[in-house]
Amino acid sequence: MYWALQPVLERTRAHNVAAAIDNLAILVTQSLWVYNETGTVDAANAILRDQFISGVSVNDHSGLFNYSGGDLADFAAQVPRLAAPIQTQNDAALTAWVPLIVEAEGAGEQNFNIGTLQIRSDNGLIRQQVNELTQISLSVSVVVFVLLQFLFYFLVRQLIAKPVELFTLHVQTYAADLSPETVAITPALQQRSDEIGRLYEIFNVQRQSLIEQNVSLVEYRHRLEQLVSRRTSELSTANATLVDSLEKLKTAQTELIRSEKMASLGILVSGIAHEVNTPLGVAITAASHLKEEMRITQQCLAGNQLTRSGFEGFLAECHETETLLSRNLNRAATLIQSFKNIAVDQASDQARLINLHGYVDEIVMSLRPKLKHTEIEVLNRVPKTINLSIAPGALAQIITNLILNSLIHGFQDGTRAGQITLDAAQQSKDGFSLVYQDNGAGMTPEVLAHIYDPFYTTRRSTGGSGLGMNIVYNLVTSKLLGQIKTTSQLGQGLEIVMAIKLLHERPPYREENAL
Repeated sequence: MYWALQPVLERTRAHNVAAAIDNLAILVTQSLWVYNETGTVDAANAILRDQFISGVSVNDHSGLFNYSGGDLADFAAQVPRLAAPIQTQNDAALTAWVPLIVEAEGAGEQNFNIGTLQIRSDNGLIRQQVNELTQISLSVSVVVFVLLQFLFYFLVRQLIAKPVELFTLHVQTYAADLSPETVAITPALQQRSDEIGRLYEIFNVQRQSLIEQNVSLVEYRHRLEQLVSRRTSELSTANATLVDSLEKLKTAQTELIRSEKMASLGILVSGIAHEVNTPLGVAITAASHLKEEMRITQQCLAGNQLTRSGFEGFLAECHETETLLSRNLNRAATLIQSFKNIAVDQASDQARLINLHGYVDEIVMSLRPKLKHTEIEVLNRVPKTINLSIAPGALAQIITNLILNSLIHGFQDGTRAGQITLDAAQQSKDGFSLVYQDNGAGMTPEVLAHIYDPFYTTRRSTGGSGLGMNIVYNLVTSKLLGQIKTTSQLGQGLEIVMAIKLLHERPPYREENAL
């Protein structure tokens, strides 16, 4: 506003200065011409009364009269004779000099330049009036703004706030009350046709819709409660049946596991009968031969036909037969002791200190009847230096199940030639790893994904129980607190890596005594 008013006031000042020159300069000239000092001063003061004129000065060229007023009161300098009006403007003021000329009465006579009128308009007057007008405008604007605020508040209060308060009270009163008997009516809102009136109608329609939905929900909840009660009863009955079935399943699984262990012991007994039969048969043959030799010698002795050479031959036969008997009977005793250890271990969970390589040999020996008539080679690559404290029965069950599983599934019941490898490494004082490999038929990804599942088998039609690998998994993870990982591809055999923890308290090493 300040910069807009200043040019307007400057133009007004220029107009007022021009009007003062046009209207009052003649009066000053006439008064000065007749030496009317009072009239001249009055005319000069009349010019000075203009709001845009800050100073005026009248100079007589004859030096008889000189008057200065306003901010030119202290200005006593003589103004030179001028032929025409001059007007200058700078940053301080607008100044105009006007020659006071008296026209001659006769034609052809020269006019008289009797003095100079100086008019000064200080720029401070412009700034002062701009400030005053600005202050007045701002004051008026503030007053108008305040009045408009009161008017706007009154209008908003009457047209919006009160109706909104009524609508809010209406909503608060009836929103939570969805009873069909309650009628939601507010007369002051019911008569309105504006937006608030439409909101009132919409709210009542929505409330009525909610009431109808609530009635439907109550009926549905009642039906649902009846349905849930009936289904709960059915589920309780089904749950009892499932619990009973689960108990039977657990019992059956326990029996199957026991059968698997008994089957392993059966294989062990078969191994004892088969392996011990050979050395015992040789021993019986040797004993029979010795008996026959003794009978012949006794006959010779009774008939006085025993010669020195014959007796020496008899002694040589006795010595050879004794050697044969000792060797085969010791072999039988060793086999029986080995089988006895494995059988006792499988029937007991007690840990003891074993040599892992030797114990694997004993397990493989117990399975010789199953492997004897096949072209399957079992390689024991376990280092002979590994002695560890473990529950050997669990280890025997694991290796037995793995070898039998390879024999049945990997080598098609032993009709295929192949190789089984057992290796181990003691990782630390707290555990060791056992690696089992075969180069049999391998498995598909689907079979591999279910290999540890109980009762999962690909040979159910031929009597497979599906518990062999499940028992291995449980023995490794639960009994021996280890981990097991199986990898296999179809046609490329399998590899099973078992990380097994050791017992910290090792019992004393038990000497293996013969029968």
